[in-house]
Amino acid sequence: MKPCSKNLLLAFILLTSLFISCNQAKDTKPNYVVSLKNPIKNTPMRVVSVSPAITEILFDLDCGDRLIGRTEFCNYPPEAKKIKSIGGINNANLEEIIKLNPDLVITSSIFTKKMFQTIENASIPIISFKDANSIVGMYEIIETLGKVMNKEELAKKIIVGFNEELISIKAKRDSTQKSRNNYTIPKIYYVVGFGQTGDFSACKNTFIDEIITLSGGENIAKESLNWSFSKEEIFSNQPDYIFIRKEDSAQFVNTHPYNQLQAVKKNRVYGIESNLMDILSPRTIEAIEFISEKILRID
Repeated sequence: MKPCSKNLLLAFILLTSLFISCNQAKDTKPNYVVSLKNPIKNTPMRVVSVSPAITEILFDLDCGDRLIGRTEFCNYPPEAKKIKSIGGINNANLEEIIKLNPDLVITSSIFTKKMFQTIENASIPIISFKDANSIVGMYEIIETLGKVMNKEELAKKIIVGFNEELISIKAKRDSTQKSRNNYTIPKIYYVVGFGQTGDFSACKNTFIDEIITLSGGENIAKESLNWSFSKEEIFSNQPDYIFIRKEDSAQFVNTHPYNQLQAVKKNRVYGIESNLMDILSPRTIEAIEFISEKILRID
């Protein structure tokens, strides 16, 4: 059996970094930490984003032209690639960030306290968001960024639009379910990692689990611990549909023992753009719609 690709491992590392632990309890604390030394006095016009999700949201808020720095993982929209890269997420080049002289740095919680303090000590305003693990958490980030970037109305419009699309998807799903006799909720498995290094999927209290639920499916790995889900568990649960990153789909369906799964034999394995599932942003609605359409259609 071939080990999973380097790209898959890299994506898995990024994914696990972006999500809050499956077992972490909910809290009501603010969803961000902001520098008290360097308060945001004016509307930021020179921004460095150290988060792919934040970069996408900033473009949705029509603030893409204010970005002067982004991570190597910030590749959507395509225009983002034209912005200067400051390295990775947990290994961002702090000297490069400081050299860019931004009036605001926006990060996720993977940005360490030491890194935060380095930017703060350079007299640069910085705000670090707690990684969202739900649609509501994403709404809070959009709302906060709307206030920070003086785009409150547009932020509200994005949230309302997302909700309206969710309602539309649910209405279509409900209508389809009512038209079919003895309808049962399809069992879904989303492949995060597979191969000799182990099998991994999203558990409950993650936004991937919420994506699957909102799509009308049941996540068979929801009770897994630390993203680990064994081959024995996959086979004992026999998912009706399997979703996986596009770039890994062909290898998965041609690898033993996965090629013995009923979903594979029935051609119910679907490749999906990785960023739609791995990054929580307004584009997440596309993942929900994609999965919903696949599991509702009649083979």
